[in-house]
Amino acid sequence: MLHFLFIDDKLIDLLTVEEKPSGGAAVQALGWVKGLQDEGHRVSIVTRTSPGQKLKQEFEDLDLIPFYDDNKGIKKIRWATYRLPYFYKIFKEVRPDYVYVGIPSWSTFYFALMCKALGIKLIVRISSDGLVDNRILSKYSKSHKFLQAMGLSLSETILCQNEYQLAQIQKRFPNKKTVKLSNPIFPYTPPVNLGMPKNAIVWLGLFKPEKNLKLLFEIATLMPEQEFVVAGKEEKNINSITRAYVKQLKTLPNVKFIGFLQRHEVLPVLAQAKFLLNTSHYEGFSNTFLEAMYVGTPIISSGRVNPDGIISTHKLGIIYATREDLQLQLESLDTKKYDKMRSHCLDYISAHHNHRLLTQKLLAFLENRPFINVEIQKDGKKEKALPDMAS
Repeated sequence: MLHFLFIDDKLIDLLTVEEKPSGGAAVQALGWVKGLQDEGHRVSIVTRTSPGQKLKQEFEDLDLIPFYDDNKGIKKIRWATYRLPYFYKIFKEVRPDYVYVGIPSWSTFYFALMCKALGIKLIVRISSDGLVDNRILSKYSKSHKFLQAMGLSLSETILCQNEYQLAQIQKRFPNKKTVKLSNPIFPYTPPVNLGMPKNAIVWLGLFKPEKNLKLLFEIATLMPEQEFVVAGKEEKNINSITRAYVKQLKTLPNVKFIGFLQRHEVLPVLAQAKFLLNTSHYEGFSNTFLEAMYVGTPIISSGRVNPDGIISTHKLGIIYATREDLQLQLESLDTKKYDKMRSHCLDYISAHHNHRLLTQKLLAFLENRPFINVEIQKDGKKEKALPDMAS
């Protein structure tokens, strides 16, 4: 049995009964946590904890370790005087086989040094395409990028979501142990109908610049007869442009805002939707794609957000060039073609994103052994096997 230590302050938002908004990296991490547990391995998580918080029943046995206290340490040098030493203390006491970091940042360099000193292997997951090229400088400093790169170079393993990330990482770190693994998804039971408009197109995510609310507004304006449902919540540090387009979207009669969705509410909303719409400038591999495919809902996305071309290659939805192109494609879509998209989504998700099969694949890669598909019984049926690993 291996021991994995996850570092993610947002994971707690998915584990508690009263959920809070969280990014895709936390959702990915939860998929790996569940997969590792189901495969019989030990998992500990360094995350935010608070007195009286109630965990969901399926996560009550998780080993949670409190994140650092924001107010401790010497002001302005808290990372040096308290926070980094706090993590080192945890690493030393827990002594896991692997530490998992879901978003590479400047702190990854220091985590890598700690792991090297203690004989622990560091796994870094690439959470977004924008973290592996110069787009990182649109949000972070050159020093942040430098330390992030140093952390990646010192890590044991880098996990990528798509071929673009894999190519960029292998180009920068040609001798690094790197692999492309799809995001895992595990089943959870949908609750009651949430009163969705019939045949609505759903947009789901946090309201932040990368999600391109401007394009969503333009599409909804162009198609006044089409109903749109927007599910999500403002990011903590939302900028003025994004806030302005959220405000304008709320004035459109064909747009309905339904607020932030907890995990157990996502699937029923998507199951009732005609399509899931993505307007992002870029993604790694959106977890909303997995959730939509899981319930057989096709995806609408631009060519910029079509990871490894899966949507077009496997006919999982519509890829549009412009908002006018999208309008024409929707107008020409017939029932037969739409039903085939739904069927393709269900087939694709079962073949490529089962959390246990992906975890088996991850473990085989970490342990440098051949991956052998182990068929898993589910409701009396065998799960489909995964394709060979690309590394």
